[in-house]
Amino acid sequence: MPRREFDDEEVWEKLYAADENQLATGRIERSSTEGEDGEREFERRVLASVKGRDVIDIGCGTGEFTLEIAAAARTVAGIDFSQRAVKKALENLRSTNISNLEFRLSRADKLAYPEERFDLAISRRGPAADTADSIREACRVLKKNGQLMLEEIGERDKQNWAQVFGRGQMYSRTNKVSTELKEKLAREGFRNISVDEFEAIEYFATIQDVLMRLENSPIIPNFDKEFDARHVQEIVKRFTASKGIKTNTHRVLITAVK
Repeated sequence: MPRREFDDEEVWEKLYAADENQLATGRIERSSTEGEDGEREFERRVLASVKGRDVIDIGCGTGEFTLEIAAAARTVAGIDFSQRAVKKALENLRSTNISNLEFRLSRADKLAYPEERFDLAISRRGPAADTADSIREACRVLKKNGQLMLEEIGERDKQNWAQVFGRGQMYSRTNKVSTELKEKLAREGFRNISVDEFEAIEYFATIQDVLMRLENSPIIPNFDKEFDARHVQEIVKRFTASKGIKTNTHRVLITAVK
């Protein structure tokens, strides 16, 4: 699969910088979800699977969830290709007494770990299944019968917003993410592949909350607050409901065995 623009390091550095700036200025996104969006279910499944195991979190971001994993796992490695994210993750780690966790700057397709190092590899909206190379790397570092647990963005995520913008991370996608991922994982040697899909409704309190999400995520590649102002206004006009500015979420959860 061709590498998408919003998977590039430079783009993610800008997104993490925007997030840091908003936190520094006390801006907190106000949004709510109606229904099971898959995010909490992924966390439940991972935390129920990590006890006493060696775990790698591929695309750990700033490491908040990785820290939760470390509380139950034997050892944990968190990797990310964003220098800014890893720096923040290390800061978060230093504020704890956790000793079984390390964070490293690394690409998913070039993991700096030996073969069969981990019992479990996880990736939440991360790069583990982006390419054949990253899948092979996840497989390489897993022990025999080790598990891979993924949460990916589904093809219907933020569909109404993407239609307004005329672009988006899932815009014009016709093939099912779940089918594509199953095929890719099977080709690289994974088995016992199971898939669950979750769709929910998400509401944003104000236009400022919509802008914060767009500035802090790759939903709309090349999002520019000024250039895209008319699109944001159109979203507010068309999708404001009693509970807020409405959109949808679509998550795909996949578990596979080496």
